[in-house]
This record gives sequence, structure tokens and C-alpha cells, in this order.
Amino acid sequence: MTKQIHLSKFPQRFTVFIYGFLLILLGSCSRIDHKQSALDPKGLVSQNQYDVFMLSVWITIFLFCAVGGCLLFVLWRFRAKSKEEAMEVPEQMHGNSKIETTLILASAIILVILAVPTLQGVVLMNRVPDPNDQATLDKLELDRSQIEDAITVNVTGKRFFWVFEYPQYGIVTANELVFPASKAVRVNLRTEDVIHSFWLPKLAGKMDLMPGQENFMWFIADEKKIRTGIDKDGNPYEVDIPTAMPSVFDGKMRQAIFAKQAFTDEFEAVGGLFYGQCAEYCGNSHAYMSFRALAQTDKDFDEWVLKFRNAQNPNLQPSAYSSQNNYDKGDVVTFSDKKLGDDMSRDFRAVQAVTKGQNPETKPDAWEKVHSDDFEKGKALFSSLQCVQCHAINRTGLGAKGPNLTLFGLRTSLAAGWMRNDETSLDKWLRNSNDIKFGNLMWNGEGIDDRHPLRQLEDDDEKVSQLVTYLLDLK
Repeated sequence: MTKQIHLSKFPQRFTVFIYGFLLILLGSCSRIDHKQSALDPKGLVSQNQYDVFMLSVWITIFLFCAVGGCLLFVLWRFRAKSKEEAMEVPEQMHGNSKIETTLILASAIILVILAVPTLQGVVLMNRVPDPNDQATLDKLELDRSQIEDAITVNVTGKRFFWVFEYPQYGIVTANELVFPASKAVRVNLRTEDVIHSFWLPKLAGKMDLMPGQENFMWFIADEKKIRTGIDKDGNPYEVDIPTAMPSVFDGKMRQAIFAKQAFTDEFEAVGGLFYGQCAEYCGNSHAYMSFRALAQTDKDFDEWVLKFRNAQNPNLQPSAYSSQNNYDKGDVVTFSDKKLGDDMSRDFRAVQAVTKGQNPETKPDAWEKVHSDDFEKGKALFSSLQCVQCHAINRTGLGAKGPNLTLFGLRTSLAAGWMRNDETSLDKWLRNSNDIKFGNLMWNGEGIDDRHPLRQLEDDDEKVSQLVTYLLDLK
């Protein structure tokens, strides 16, 4: 009786299993073009990797169908049709040498079919094409200028952020890799602590950063693919270049992303925005070690480089006012301002030609304040709270413990890509970064404890507001 009840439930359980399997299958049929997907390539190297992957998928499907079909055929063809047949002992035989040989040769051919493009892809990923090899350039549909004018970026992985150095231009930034979409980008990879992994799925694939060893990868974006995509309703679209790649140097990229996208949206706000991630466990906040790559036109990239070079050039920083100098309209100097507090200075800009001795105090109409009072107070706090011990602003600061914050107000994200770079998020980060990114060295670094002034900001609204104003106005 118990056995009969158990058997009567079998069809019902089988039906539940089928429904569950179908639900899982349908749930996996989501769009493949989400913001961090290797199945939506936007560059030459990533397209090659995608092609090899799809080749392996189709080979796997073929083998599954072939082997599964043969298995089903054998089970059906040689099934026992009666009790008498079930009792018979099948004829014993060694096998079929022709079939076995054929299967071995077929397997070898399949491996060769997969191995050749795989090896070609490995070579492609690890070596930028020779600009003098016209045959290769034609095969890859590249122009000579795209390779000859390639830029180099030295990437350093730290816990838990990324340093991006542009040795050709003498500038350093962090967590947002700005690059020209029309040029190849050589990426030299190193780490200063543990193993990290640089993963930029839509452009370049993945490569480890090993202590004591420098690895390499490169990529080049496809402008046509950057301009096209699929909207949230699944409809294809194409936009112009300014819409797909808003300029970074004047904040248009930041404005476009903030206007079109919530930070947690699954898809890109603009075509020129790419998401990257550390793909090797490196500590407490490994999952929060992200970065962004921002594609630009050649002109906009040159503007960004120029602005960065000027910002990080010590010879172009405002100097103290001298009563022995004449100043032209637009010149910027530093001069004491008692309204800010004792021994505090601020930047003043000449609104007209100024002769000797006409300082901002004796001739105020000739000068204007460059920044607000909160900006200047935030700048002073940035030093007094010991932030300058870890962060560099308006200088390269390659060896700094924390991210370089030059032109921080132009960035789209903070906390290594984990938060939107706006007033609300920066306020939360400054008050208690450990609640957001556990284990980060800004909160847990050497010499930082509950007595450190940084940890006293949590309930100090005025200081936090001034720091937020200062950092976001660095543009």
C-alpha cells in the first residue's frame, strides 16, 4: 500500500521538477548587454574573445546533441521488449575498431578547430599589432594611425582602488580610465600588495596583477558599437558621437550619466561608459574594487589631458601675491583673507590689469574670489585633517597611499566605482567610510584610530559640508 502511494506521487513530483527546470531556464534568458557583460563586446580584443567563446559553445552543443542522440537511440533501439529478452545475455564483443578510430580522429579535428582561434586570440591579446604589418592591420580592419598613435596606461592595483598613470603625458589619476576611442591602449599591469585581476569585459577581457611581475594587455574600442545598442524596451538604437561619448574635461560625461541613470541600473547610461572590476579576491573589500573606463573623441581626450597636465604642473599653480609684480587680467594669486580666519589665504583672480602694490585688500575692485568660502575652508581642512598624507591633489602623487584626487569633481564615481560621486554619497563616505567599504585603509590604515581627526567627522555637519564643497569643486 505504501509503495502504491509513493508511485502515485511520482507524476506530480516529476511535473513540479519540469516546471522548476523551465523556470530556471527562462530566468537565465535575460539580456546579455548589461553593463558588465563579456557577451556584449565593444572592442577588437573582446570581440575576438567572444567569437572564440561562441565557437566553443556551438561545438559543445553539437557534442551534447550527438552524444545524447546516440545514447537515446541505443536505449530505444536495444531496449528489452519482453521478459525473455531481458533474461538473455547479450553477445560479448571487444568493440568496433573503425568506430573507435573515427571518434578519435573526429575529437582531434574538433580540438584543432577550437585550438587554432584560441591560440590566435592569446597572441592578439598579448601583443599590439605591428603598424608596419599591413596584412595584419587589414585583417583586423585597423588603420596604421590607430596603432602608431597608441597611448600607454600603467595600471597599479592597490587595496582597494586603481592607479592610472599616463607616462606619455606625465599625469596620474585613479579609478576612472579615460581613453580615446579611436586609438589602441597599451595597459601595463602591476600591484603593490597582493594579487589583483584587471577585468574590463566589454573591451579587454581579464589579466592578473602579480606581485613582483608586470603583465600586459591592450584594447581598442569600436566606435560604431559604442554608438549603437539596445534600449530598456529591447529596441535597437543609434546615436551621434557627442551623445555616445560626452566629454569628460568639462563635466558633460558626469552630467549625462547622472541624468540618464540611477547608480544601480543594470545598463549603461551612455555608450562610452565601460565598467571594470577586480576579479581576484584581494581582501575585505575586494567586491568593492571597481573602476570605470570612459571613451572619448580624440579632441575631447586631448582637452582632458591638457586640463590634467595643467592641474598637476606645479609651475602653473597660483603663487603668493608679490607687491613688486604687475599682473595681467586673468592672473591668479594667493593672498591672505582674514574673513576666513587667522593665517588663512585664498585664491584671487585679477579682473583687470593690476600694477604694483594693488593687492586684493588695497584694491578689491581689481580682484575677484576664485572659490567660495566653504571651498577655501574645506581646502584648509583637507590639510589639517591629515588627508594630504595619503591623497595627492594637483600633483602626480604616484606613490600616495590613497587615490589621486586631482579634478575629483569631474569623476562619475567614488570609493573605487562603488558610489555615485555626488554630495549625498560623498557626505556618507566622509562620515564613516568603513560602513560603506569595510576594511578600507582610509578608515583602517596605519596610525588611524578613534583619536584620528578623520573619525571625528561623523557628527560634524559643518566640516563635512565644507570638505564636500571643496572636493566636488575640483574641476
